[in-house]
Amino acid sequence: MIRQLVTVFATLLSLVAPAPAQTPPQAPAESCGTRDLIAELSPADRAKLDALVAKQPFAEGNFWRAEKPGSTVYVAGTLHIPDPRLAGFYTRISPYIPKADLVILEADADTQAATQKLATDHPEYFFIQSGPSIIDLLGPEDWAIAKARLDELGFPTFVAAKFQPWYLSIIVGIPGCAFKLMRQGVGGLDKMIEEEAKKDNVPIATLDSADVVVKIFGNDPIDKQLQALRLILHTTEDGDASISTLLAGYFDERVRETWEFNRIQGEMLGLEGSDEMFDELNKSVLLDRNQFWEPKIVKLVAGKTAVLAVGGAHLSGETGVLRSLQRAGYTITRM
Repeated sequence: MIRQLVTVFATLLSLVAPAPAQTPPQAPAESCGTRDLIAELSPADRAKLDALVAKQPFAEGNFWRAEKPGSTVYVAGTLHIPDPRLAGFYTRISPYIPKADLVILEADADTQAATQKLATDHPEYFFIQSGPSIIDLLGPEDWAIAKARLDELGFPTFVAAKFQPWYLSIIVGIPGCAFKLMRQGVGGLDKMIEEEAKKDNVPIATLDSADVVVKIFGNDPIDKQLQALRLILHTTEDGDASISTLLAGYFDERVRETWEFNRIQGEMLGLEGSDEMFDELNKSVLLDRNQFWEPKIVKLVAGKTAVLAVGGAHLSGETGVLRSLQRAGYTITRM
């Protein structure tokens, strides 16, 4: 459950992960995972999920047009991890990029460079500088689980042993099928749009600053960071199934459903503290960021034709970017 939440925010891995391997990027040959856990819900849990989704405006749809006199914004809900099916979705969006005055992303290559510089200038944000290592903080049983996961990813444990718990949570929360490609520089839809904009000489603006990852994850006390890490390590579900559930919902354009499913799944698994964890992550990853973005987006798109591409979970809800544009006087149409 928490693993899927971390994967939704997987762009952060590309922003803060150690330097990628010096091997040529390769397109993903197949999708991660095999199952859609939402399709397996009991009628009672399905009803709970439907009730949560029904409260949210713009709960379905990954591609929208927002219009008002003098301004048109093409809004794309993106997927941050590689998947071969993104090629089809990209063909729907790409014709609008060369015609745009501006492309707006959560983060871009410059943000990545700035965040990596932040890790160099302020290693204390990312690495334990003194006292017990993450091995000691987790204890032998939990570290054994973490080590097995790191070995599966091909990530050196002697490096990970120095990570702050929040940083290790991001690493072990990414599915192995996507991790290696991301380390090689293969990105999701965001990166595809960024590369097209650069090719067409379309200006790019970003919504997040380089230190966003630290603000979202790293400001929690160490005990909360360890709680989140342990929840990831002890999730009993098939990790691939969690990711394939996310992917199935995205390509069916049921993005809000996959987000709200995390709350239902936490209850189903009986994970202690999962409901509180979901509320906190929902607030920091979605609600707070959406509210911070709203005036910025409205100002950036004023009087322009723009492409706005943000993680699919940011589109829906009262604080979502579609409602933000609607509040600014735009008419919203699903494409």
